Amino acid sequence: MKRTYTFAKSRGWIRCVLPTGREIRLPVFQGILKHPTAEALPALLKHPATARKYTREALRVASWPVLRQFPSSWLKTCMKTTPLRPGRRKALDFMLS
Repeated sequence: MKRTYTFAKSRGWIRCVLPTGREIRLPVFQGILKHPTAEALPALLKHPATARKYTREALRVASWPVLRQFPSSWLKTCMKTTPLRPGRRKALDFMLS
């Protein structure tokens, strides 16, 4: 029996300028934030507060192949304020080190 697996693919990249002036490049994955449509998500991610919420939610629920596409320094920054299960936090610390 042959199985076909579908892996998560980014729908593109968005540049977001943070209030500090730092620019980050985020991959666009539909489904991390529940309600925005695929068409609305890129415009929303240009806002720093939404980009932070998107990244925090990705840290909480996304698989490593998805998280690997985010800038690691940005993931480490957002991880400080993200409530994670102890096992998940330990695994992410290991993967990001």
